Order: sequence, then C-alpha cells, then structure tokens
Amino acid sequence: MEQAIRLRDVGIRFRVPRRGRRGLGIPRLLGRRRTKFWGIRHVTFDIARGEVVGLIGPNGSGKSTLLRTVSAIYRPDEGESEVSGRVAPLLTAGAGLSPGLTGWENIELSGVLLGLTRRRTNELAQTIAEFADIRDFMDAPIRVYSAGMKARLGFAIAVHADPDILALDEVISVADEEFRERSAQRLREFIDSGGTVVVASHEVESLTDLCRRFVRLEHGEVVDDGEPGEVGPRYLAEHGATRDRDAPPARRRRAPVWAPIEDR
Repeated sequence: MEQAIRLRDVGIRFRVPRRGRRGLGIPRLLGRRRTKFWGIRHVTFDIARGEVVGLIGPNGSGKSTLLRTVSAIYRPDEGESEVSGRVAPLLTAGAGLSPGLTGWENIELSGVLLGLTRRRTNELAQTIAEFADIRDFMDAPIRVYSAGMKARLGFAIAVHADPDILALDEVISVADEEFRERSAQRLREFIDSGGTVVVASHEVESLTDLCRRFVRLEHGEVVDDGEPGEVGPRYLAEHGATRDRDAPPARRRRAPVWAPIEDR
C-alpha cells in the first residue's frame, strides 16, 4: 500500500528561555538561560494513503508538534520525515491567516502557499467564500474577525485547496452548530474520495466514529498504536477519563467538526 506519510525516529527540539525570580535586570545583563526540550522524540510510524488517523494524548504530549511536523512547518532535528502529496493544515483558530489582509486576499495568499496556481485560486475564491458563509466580511481585514469566523474561512480554504492530506487540530469547536455540521459532511466527502486525514483531539469517543486507527502519544513519544476500540479504552482508563455512558453529563460539550452525522 502506498504511504502518504513516513516518519522514522523523528525528533523536534525546542529551546525554552528561562529567567530568575529576581526580575528582568540581571538576566538581561548576564544573558537568558535556555533549556532544551524535546516536543516529540523517537517517533516512528507510517500512514497509508486514504487512511484516517487520530492522534490522542494529554496536553503537552506532542500532538500539535507532530501535526506541524507532518505539515512541514517544523523540520525534524533528528530522524526523517517523508510526506507524499499536498498537505492542507488547519492547526489554530487563526488558521495561518494574515490579520492585515482581507478575506479575499487571504484566500489568494493561502492558495498560493498551498501550491495552487493563482488562476485556480481565483476560480475557487467564490466557492470558498460561500462555504465559509461570511460574505459580508470578505472585504474586511482578518484582524476584525471573531475566532469562529477565522475558523470558518481557514477550514473552507483547507478543504477546497485540492489537498491530498488534511492535518486537523481541534479548532472548529469555536464555530456554530450549523457550520460544524456542514464541515463534518465536507470532511466525510473528502475521506470517501480517498483523502488522507490526520486529526488530533481530546474527544476520544468522537474520534472513534471517524478514525480506523489511533496513535497515542505520551511525553512526546508514541506509546500505543492500533485500532480505536483497543487504544482508546486503554488511554481513557489510564487517565481516569472513563464514565458511565448512560449517566447524563453535568455539562454537555459541543461536538467537534468530525462528530458523526445522522442519516437524513
């Protein structure tokens, strides 16, 4: 089977500045100390073309760092990362949009950055604007957009840019119910057409309905890899997140974009 993503012993290292408690004066004179920190390390696995993989793990486990590596935003400090095809990343609520540019200008800029020609981007612009459903604000700069409006436009650009691989972090939860349902339908159409999806989330149960495979990270390393029905319960049991499904939740969380859609 053809591989869309191939990772071999990949590691991403960060340098974190440290300062003493006495204030800013002494560290500025003596120079800030920097501590090396591995966001992910010794990560090795493959993702086949057309596969839908969920990344699970607690905060700080390296899910977002791994998504940025797959999206070629981070270059590995060690190991090898090979990605075949165009990757459309949607990793933050800002969606990589330029705050000083209008919605139309961001569509053009993002399309070119994703590898589309300017002509193709212009052909898709109206479709993207209609899907995002923020037509009254397309001529306004992104800095006046709400988080939900940014997520709408960012997702619309990503799924209409003819990607081979879609890298998603849990960012569409800021949008309203109607848009999340429409986005979920568009995501499933992308999957049915053979697209590859890598998605990170804390919503293990929702991911189980979408993904056929889970990769679990702890402290930047892969500790479990397999079917959601096996990896998910082990993760929830270890982190004390299991609950009685029949008991009503004290507070209902909004479903993410990949929540299952009921047949109509």
